[in-house]
Amino acid sequence: MAIQQITKEFIARQLDLLSKDGLVEVAQFIEFLQFRGKPVQPAVKGEHVAFGIWADYPEAQDPAAFALRLRQNMEKRQDG
Repeated sequence: MAIQQITKEFIARQLDLLSKDGLVEVAQFIEFLQFRGKPVQPAVKGEHVAFGIWADYPEAQDPAAFALRLRQNMEKRQDG
């Protein structure tokens, strides 16, 4: 597909075809693209800077357990 053919409308139509899990992955990738190359904010005392990007995710209230689940999910993936 040529880059010239990519429009917001095209992307919106493709999003309609995705499962909920697919939409979550797209949202996470968009977040990655938005913050790529920006300086890392210093951690608040008692918090690890690596968990800062997940601060607004309710499922990440226990950062260590959340990070463990992410790692386990990544290790189970068969697509890459």
